[in-house]
Amino acid sequence: MSSENHLRADMRPIVQALIENGRDVTMGQLNQLLPKREFSSAEIEDIMAALSEHGIHITE
Repeated sequence: MSSENHLRADMRPIVQALIENGRDVTMGQLNQLLPKREFSSAEIEDIMAALSEHGIHITE
């Protein structure tokens, strides 16, 4: 099962845009795109897993 299935509906367009944009994403870019609220560790893991499944690397 794809990690994208575990994402909240409002997070899917953001993750999809990152996937379409390229192979590397910095933590700064990720923080800018995510809504300004706290995420549970499970939500962050789901986002990172979905990106990883599509070959997107998260860098510092």
